[in-house]
Amino acid sequence: MAGPLDISSMTLQRPTVEEGLAAEEALLDRVCRGEVSLGWLAWSPTDRSLVMPRRHERLAGFPGARQRLAAMEWPVRFRATGGTPVPQSPAVINLALAVRCRVGSSAAHLEWGYHRLGDPWCDWLGGLGVGDPDLGPAPGAYCDGRFNVRIGGRKLVGTAQRWRRVRGGRDMALLVHGAMQVDDTPEALVAVVNAFQVAIDDPQRFRASSHVALRDVLPELDLATAVPRLLEALVAWDADPGTGPRA
Repeated sequence: MAGPLDISSMTLQRPTVEEGLAAEEALLDRVCRGEVSLGWLAWSPTDRSLVMPRRHERLAGFPGARQRLAAMEWPVRFRATGGTPVPQSPAVINLALAVRCRVGSSAAHLEWGYHRLGDPWCDWLGGLGVGDPDLGPAPGAYCDGRFNVRIGGRKLVGTAQRWRRVRGGRDMALLVHGAMQVDDTPEALVAVVNAFQVAIDDPQRFRASSHVALRDVLPELDLATAVPRLLEALVAWDADPGTGPRA
């Protein structure tokens, strides 16, 4: 797409993977500079990449793995958060929320950050008729964590977060991100991640059965209508004052 993404738009935007990742960084920077206390983005890329932490670049087998993925038309991109490689493609919708917060000395703010994203996401799914969505691990999934958004124990949304200090003050800026597979098959995306694992000679393999795509459970869903409602729920959601940081 031409030009920067429209930060805090309620529409789903279509940048490249590189543009989407850069826009999330710009959103966090705006909160760190004190320009906004709350901002958000929803984007789905027009191209595809396997996105991973930059530490993977130091692996002995990385150059060959990168060439192999390029031959598969899955170029490598890097992100600022940790975890294992994650495929980004038009089959994935990303939502990022940046919040200015006050935090204490407890690590509880980390869990609060994930619930700040995951709880309204689960509520949104429940409102669409999905039974018992929840947060939790999905053993066998790539980039697994304790706060995946799950359907029937299978990973629908992977979540990550970053914290940085707001300039000139004691407040913190939180960027929390969710990547939701909406189309394609879990088998297709897991195969890309496993191809990278083979190329770097890492014995760990991931299972398609640990993932689910939104179209698998809501095949008729109109995303153009549904995504803005999800954004509205994320922006409006508020935690109990005793559970963690407050914006």
